[in-house]
Amino acid sequence: MNCSRACSRSNKYSPTASNNFLSTAAMQIFHSFAELRKVPCPVHWAMGFFDGVHEGHRRVIKSASTPGAWRGVITFMPHPLVLLRPSAAPALLTPHPEYKAELFRKLNVDILLVLPFTAELAAMSPRNFIDTLCASCQVSGISVGENWHFGKGGSGDADFLQAEAKRSGFTACINPMLTIDGDTVCSTRIRHLLSEGKIKEVNHLLGRAFNIIGTVEHGQHLARQLGAPTANISLPPSAALPRAGVYAIQSLIDGRTQRGIANIGLRPTINEHIKVTRLEAHFPNWSGDLYGQQLNIELLRFIRPEIKFNSIDELRSRIQQDIAKL
Repeated sequence: MNCSRACSRSNKYSPTASNNFLSTAAMQIFHSFAELRKVPCPVHWAMGFFDGVHEGHRRVIKSASTPGAWRGVITFMPHPLVLLRPSAAPALLTPHPEYKAELFRKLNVDILLVLPFTAELAAMSPRNFIDTLCASCQVSGISVGENWHFGKGGSGDADFLQAEAKRSGFTACINPMLTIDGDTVCSTRIRHLLSEGKIKEVNHLLGRAFNIIGTVEHGQHLARQLGAPTANISLPPSAALPRAGVYAIQSLIDGRTQRGIANIGLRPTINEHIKVTRLEAHFPNWSGDLYGQQLNIELLRFIRPEIKFNSIDELRSRIQQDIAKL
């Protein structure tokens, strides 16, 4: 069988999850080593959790390139720390598996292996992990970042992987940490910048706009009285959120990109018995019913912090000023 890139891109994608964000049928997704026995071609794997799929991750994934082999990604769900140290588990830059898969697809990934991170997987030694992978498919190479650790206790590192590559006959590609503007690109740094509302810096390191995906829900309809009807977006509990405030945003609605503003926070001016962090998006040039729809809100720019105003009239006036800054 011809296992060239052109051949691989024609394979049918058969997801087991929602297909909301996948635009073509060109990437196969598996969830166990056993399923890899179906793969007819050698695979060069990129391995990591890849939260955010930022510019550093992109370099690792693009390095998974061997002539005649498919490009594959091995990742895990949930984040390993959810099992190993729950109190240290980070909020996620890409909490939606379907969207994360779409980001991989855009990097010309042919096959995605999402392994459930279980106690059994956590107890697997690095050598057992490599041997199991090599027994399940033909491995032409494995690409990782220089700081990647895998296997029981994180004992598998770049040096171990290089030794295993010689033993098992595949190529090990160790990617140095990427630096941009003199600082190392990593998910932890991006989360910190996000918490400070530094969206332009976040987007620069991600190589795309930071986004929040959620379903539009009914609210109090107060925004209509303010002259700015909003789409109230439910926030995933595992998602990393930006600093509370007002942001310039955009979203694809009915096939067209709509610019708008969004408030993310607790709405301190509004009297409510229970305060819950939420996103309220307003699109000045669009009207219609979005209830129940899933929106992908891209954050473009921080406008101002969330403020408690003295009155609803004062809030109404400030919203119009925010819209004018788009």
